[in-house]
Amino acid sequence: MTNAFPYTDVARLWSDMYLAGAGGPFFDLLRMVYARMLYAVKLGDEISLPFRCLIGLFTGDPASPTLWNIYFSDFRLAPHKDDVHLNGRPVSQAEQADDNLIMSTMFPAFQGKVNNFWKWGANKRCYVSGKKSKWMIFGPLPPIIPTLWCGDIEVELVFEFKYVGIWFTSIQNNVLATHYAVKASKARATGNAAFALKHRIGSLPVREGLVLYMARVDCYLISGAELALDTDPALLHDLQDVQHTFLRRLLGLNSRSMLAVLFTETGQMPIGVRRLLRGLSRLRYMLGISDPRVVQSALLDSVSLAEEGKSGWAGDLLIVLSRLPTPILLNPRDLLNLDTVEQVCKDVETVVNSDLQLDIDRLVKTHLLRNRLDFNGDKQLTVVTRRLRFYLTDVVVPAHRKAITGLLLGDHNVSVERLRYGSRYRNPVPRRFRLCRFCRSAVEDEAHALFGCDQEPRLLKLREEFLVTLERLAPELRLRYGSMTSYEFLLGLVSSHDAVKAFARYIYLVLSVYQETAAFVPLAFKISG
Repeated sequence: MTNAFPYTDVARLWSDMYLAGAGGPFFDLLRMVYARMLYAVKLGDEISLPFRCLIGLFTGDPASPTLWNIYFSDFRLAPHKDDVHLNGRPVSQAEQADDNLIMSTMFPAFQGKVNNFWKWGANKRCYVSGKKSKWMIFGPLPPIIPTLWCGDIEVELVFEFKYVGIWFTSIQNNVLATHYAVKASKARATGNAAFALKHRIGSLPVREGLVLYMARVDCYLISGAELALDTDPALLHDLQDVQHTFLRRLLGLNSRSMLAVLFTETGQMPIGVRRLLRGLSRLRYMLGISDPRVVQSALLDSVSLAEEGKSGWAGDLLIVLSRLPTPILLNPRDLLNLDTVEQVCKDVETVVNSDLQLDIDRLVKTHLLRNRLDFNGDKQLTVVTRRLRFYLTDVVVPAHRKAITGLLLGDHNVSVERLRYGSRYRNPVPRRFRLCRFCRSAVEDEAHALFGCDQEPRLLKLREEFLVTLERLAPELRLRYGSMTSYEFLLGLVSSHDAVKAFARYIYLVLSVYQETAAFVPLAFKISG
């Protein structure tokens, strides 16, 4: 429809409300306000004489949407044998303010319903716009494409359209494929815009970056998650790529860094799981509806389809649950039990946290992140898998923060990481041969680079200065230096809140020294050529 509020016949509205039994002081107040309202038109410097208008609701007034809903409430399409049936209930129309949807399984019935809508609009003095209207065909196309008419205007046939914020397409296997693509594109553009401010504000702090992410990027990534369950990995991948790219740029990691650390260090939820939880949240809402609404019929119909092995929303939800790292297997009827659904929501979070922690515990790159203890919600010291870590917020100098982040997350220039992979001029080097580029006497790992190498004067000077600073910031930790291995001392520093700023600065300076000298590559692993 076009301009629903301005076209509303106010006198007809009051009559409809009165016949429905409306009355009272508030009803009389509304009538009085509209009866006494005067309008004037201004064009340039000229203003017309005041005049009254018998049509139109106030745009922006809180009461106007409700008044429009009342005005529109008598539009009801008669049931037809060709209607879509949800759990035996015929459904052929849906409305969101002045955005109207009409559906049917056969074209003659569909044309008849559109004609009835046109006649209703003429009777209520509402303008049904044939030019703004569109129609779509889902499923196989008929041999001859019919023409849909809205009054005397031919309605355009389209293959994709946005209704109430959701893009639908009729030419792809997944009717929501266009929605995924559009939202992924908008999320990516918004994320890029956030980082484009770097030349004005410098490197984006992690906490503020996550606030921007949740406010401006996440809203696109979860758009339609209650409806679009992620059974198509290719479509979900576009959304995941946006999330991974944003978090990597925020943390200062390379484009092929580990995925698990993006979530364990920031507290964010993987977008696929976050969208699944949104779908489960909508299921909980539907189960809590006591009135016999259309959405309740749709849920029951979807569960029945799942029991018959046919595709539908409930079946898609079961598929997504079964694809979790630890599958959650349910029967279709389990989706109608509120207690079961609430437990599944908890199980989903447990599964994703366990999977992330498994990566931290088993992968070589994350050896510095293992066995970290932190206070949980009950103020008990335990392993907390996902949390915004203190070193990301306490270290305010961007270069220092990125240095400690790279060291902890296995994204640095020390040989133990750089020589792990082959390149154009060398093969991968086994760990025992990744020797220090300065002393050549031990494997060049994180602990050796920071506290083990004694053949580079610059490193010795930096180490001495850091230990002096550490004695002031964390004297108990400083006393343990020399009485334990370099690796054990490094682990102690990793968990120290008091020394984190000085430690991050020290890491940055040490890695800068290593950056200035090429890594040592044994001749046996070089590729001649």
